[in-house]
Order: sequence, then C-alpha cells, then structure tokens
Amino acid sequence: MSIALFVVCLTIPSPRPSNLWYVVDTLSTPRILHTSTYISQDNSVLISGGLYGATVLISTDKYIPSTGCFQTGITMPRARRSHTADILPAFPNYILFCGGYGTTTILNVADLFNPITGTTLTLSLTTVRYAHASAIFGSSQLILVGGIDSTSQLKTADAMFSGSTSTFFSTTNTMNVSRSDHTATRLGNNSGIVLVAGGRDSNTYYPYTELYYGASNIFFPLGTGGTMPTARAYHTATYLPTFNKVLITGGHYSPWDNLNTMILFDAGTLSFTTLTSTMSSKRSWHTATLLPNGKVLVVGGI
Repeated sequence: MSIALFVVCLTIPSPRPSNLWYVVDTLSTPRILHTSTYISQDNSVLISGGLYGATVLISTDKYIPSTGCFQTGITMPRARRSHTADILPAFPNYILFCGGYGTTTILNVADLFNPITGTTLTLSLTTVRYAHASAIFGSSQLILVGGIDSTSQLKTADAMFSGSTSTFFSTTNTMNVSRSDHTATRLGNNSGIVLVAGGRDSNTYYPYTELYYGASNIFFPLGTGGTMPTARAYHTATYLPTFNKVLITGGHYSPWDNLNTMILFDAGTLSFTTLTSTMSSKRSWHTATLLPNGKVLVVGGI
C-alpha cells in the first residue's frame, strides 16, 4: 500500500494571518533580474530566468501558495535576464517572454511559452533589447518600450497585435528620449493608453513622460504639466482604478541616490502631484503590487 505525503513548507499553520510576514520554502537557485508570473492553470507562481553570479539562468522555480513550497519548473526555451514576462488575456495558458540578456548576447526574440507543457512559439522582435518595459492593452496587444541594445538606450518600441499571425513591428514614431529602467503603465483595465515615465540614458535621469496610444500606435509626449516633479529611474508605477491615478514610488534620481517620495499621475488631467506622505525607507529596484483591498504593497529594493 502506498502512502501519499503532503509536504508543507510554511513555518506557521493555516489559516495564515493577514498583515504579517512568514517564512516559506527557498528557491532552488538564488536569482536577481528575473520575472515572477501568476499561473492560473494550477494556482502557482513561476519565477523565471535571471542572474546568479555571472550565470544567466534558463531554469524556473514554481511556488505553490497552498503549501508554501517551491518546486523546479519546466526549463525556459532559452536563458535570459532583464527580460519581461506577460500573459495576454487571449492566451491565458502562455507566458510571453520578451527580449532580455541571454547567455552571451542581447536577445531579439520572444517566446510564447506554456509553463505546464513546455510548448513554445518563438517570435522575432524588430531589434535586440533588455531592461525595457512592457504593457498589455486589450486582450491580445502588447508594447515593449525602450530598453538597451548592444550600444545604448533605445527610444524605439515593439508592438504586437496577436491574432492568427502574431508578429512584432515598430511603432509609427519613437519616444522623445531614449530610456531604460523606466515604467510603462496601462491607464485603466480596458484602456489602450500607456503612461511611460522616467528612466535614464546612461547617467542622465529623466522626469519626462509620454503616452502611447495603442489604437494609432504612436507616442505622444506630455507637456510641462506631465513632467514628474523629480527625475527617477528604477521606480514603480501602479495604476489605481478607484481613483484613475498612477502611484509612482521611490527610484534613483542620480546614480547612487534613492528616493522615499511618492507622486500621483492623474489620468484625467494628465498632471502630477507630490504626496506629502513618504515611504519609511528610501528605495529603488523594489516592487509595488496592487492588492484586492485597494492597498499597494511595496517590497524590498536597495
């Protein structure tokens, strides 16, 4: 007779309390510059690629929320770090890995990857890029904005309108400035407009913002009112549907200076205001996640 074992990697029993941290299992491989994606098929989180020491990773780890355990996931089609990972509503069973830095070179390909079966469809980008930003609009449209190619920051973008034939193509125009380490945030759950904010070109940090209009595939630079009060890169930008505003937190404003300030972008008036409240710590390279109760959870960074 066989006995099934149910392994639990949480340090406290269920039910787990709210607003408290608790320790779970550890990753099989330490990693930075990776992606983390919720997988609806099996209610897991797939941690993909990244960098460990000088090694660009091809491996994935799958986190199982019900047990708090990690398990080794299916290997990615290729090693990559500083890439993006998105799930288009039209293809809910696939993750679209785009660009990034590979084992020896910057990538100009995207992989539409099924994390359960490993099935992959590879698409070509118009150029190599890493440290870019991505945004989804509609059920099957994606924009990859800026980033870095083999020599410098980019002001170009790749767009994809997925259908019977899925291809990437250039936007009609380019951004006003070349940028990497910026944010790209869709303004509304059903909006075809994306806010591109901040970023850097080498050691020049930008307060500048632009809008991307998916319907016409063009960038539109915002005027003086649409300039952030403080230049910043490596920040976060989170759309708040209740207020129709974008919360921007932290980031660098120069190569080694971090911010604890927060600003709001009003999608109705296309203007910024600085919040009087600040974060408890200065931070960049962090994450910000909108929770179901409307709060934003800000985690980690430097």
